[in-house]
Amino acid sequence: MMNRLIDILTRLKMMYIKQRYWRPMVKNTHDPQRAQNALLKKILNRNRDTEFGRKHGFNKIMSYQDFSSHVQVHDYEMLREYIEEQDITHRRALNMEHPVMYVQTSGTTDKPKLIPILDSTIRRYRRCQHIFAYAVYASVPEAYAGKILAITSPAVEGTTESGAHYGAMSGLMYKSMPALTRKKYVLPSSVFEIADYEKKYHEITKLALAERDISLIATANPSTLLKVEQIMNQNSRGLIDEIHLTNRERASELLRILEVNKKLEFSQVWPNLKSVTTWTGGSCGTSIPRLQKMISSTTRIIELGYLSSEFRGGITIDAVNNRQIPCLNENFYEFVQKEDWENNKPRFLTLDQIVKGEHYYIFVTTQSGLYRYHINDLIEVTGSFNQTPTIRFLCKGKGVVNLTGEKLCEYQLVQAMTGVSDKTGADVSFFMMLGCPATSRYTLYVEATNFDVRLLEEYLCQLNIEFREKQNSGRLKSTNVVFVQEQTGEKYKKFCLENGQREGQFKMTYLQNKADCRFDFDSFAEEKIRAVA
Repeated sequence: MMNRLIDILTRLKMMYIKQRYWRPMVKNTHDPQRAQNALLKKILNRNRDTEFGRKHGFNKIMSYQDFSSHVQVHDYEMLREYIEEQDITHRRALNMEHPVMYVQTSGTTDKPKLIPILDSTIRRYRRCQHIFAYAVYASVPEAYAGKILAITSPAVEGTTESGAHYGAMSGLMYKSMPALTRKKYVLPSSVFEIADYEKKYHEITKLALAERDISLIATANPSTLLKVEQIMNQNSRGLIDEIHLTNRERASELLRILEVNKKLEFSQVWPNLKSVTTWTGGSCGTSIPRLQKMISSTTRIIELGYLSSEFRGGITIDAVNNRQIPCLNENFYEFVQKEDWENNKPRFLTLDQIVKGEHYYIFVTTQSGLYRYHINDLIEVTGSFNQTPTIRFLCKGKGVVNLTGEKLCEYQLVQAMTGVSDKTGADVSFFMMLGCPATSRYTLYVEATNFDVRLLEEYLCQLNIEFREKQNSGRLKSTNVVFVQEQTGEKYKKFCLENGQREGQFKMTYLQNKADCRFDFDSFAEEKIRAVA
């Protein structure tokens, strides 16, 4: 009776979402720049009396052209003093509305970034969640017929110097759901707060296995599900024994599956699974083929949408074809073609000026205090929905590699290498770090003597909190180190010059995605070792 009531309420809620959020959003897609210009005006008027707003003359800005001339492009470090001042003093430095919490993520320095979350931010995030939920429902209504296995980060992970909480927006949304809605979810929010990664994933896997009627799985990174599958089969007997203590019938069913198939597979343990919502673009795309082998051919993988700690950049509106549009009513967008930005000749374009097939760096002005914010993300325009461009996330731009969510910066690598050299006296002539999404592993090619590999890992974990966390969870594998022959660095530079780079403008890029590097470093290898067994 309770399940039937929940199903009825779910259908009613979806109809409400369609009228309240979906239809107005679709209406805006017919004239997206009009919606964008109205949003920009709203943001500037709301924050004109902040310290940032007064400094940049918000009260004098009457158009996008005024905005682009009054306000420069910002990275986080240019905004940090405003964010920290408002957190500590509560003065309106960046936002008229004071943050209720922060999202913490790694910065380009050893000091993490704190992204302000306002009460209105939470409401807007929830609205996007509703729209995405309806898009899934419209395409795969059976996805909500059973239980939902959603895996998020903790709602609260710590406190700032002023005592304000920081954590994950996804965790906050999960924890604050209405009680009746939470009955659909398999996992209690407390499981995400388990500090020990192996224990946490063991508990997640056990609780998930104990529930047969899972129809929807939702998690940002598909590597999370690969981790669940790994634990599921490394300790299948032990997990079944634990489930037997509370649910003998389910334990017996799992045991039969194990005996027949010799392993536990998603398609067998959750026969009613209709959809998996996760990231399918960027480096995450390399995990999708393996995920597809784990599930039934009738289970649809739906793009979760372009998301970052700083803002929600895109929302899937066509779950059949995995098409997403920028969040028109949430952020004001600007774009620069990839070649123009990398050649230091930026020509900023608005949403109505970008075209299908082109790659762009994305810049956003958010309603929570990020102005013309450069996140170093590349997107591709894939088509259109009415008059609004559809987009997909490609990868991080130069200087950042992201295999499992760690977002390792070139600056952090250089700082770690310097730390190793200073502490051990290692003579490092050349180094290059390549990240491989297919193996979730970095390989450091280094020309050096007396180099301490373990110390490098320690420094990287200290400098990048997500690097440490992804390694602790097993999603990011330990770093391989390849010692290369003398003069390898010079041979690499020669290769670059012979392939189009100019001598006067040549700059060594010490951190790259393996797919972007055409030089064969392995052919110059002398010895290969692994940092951590």
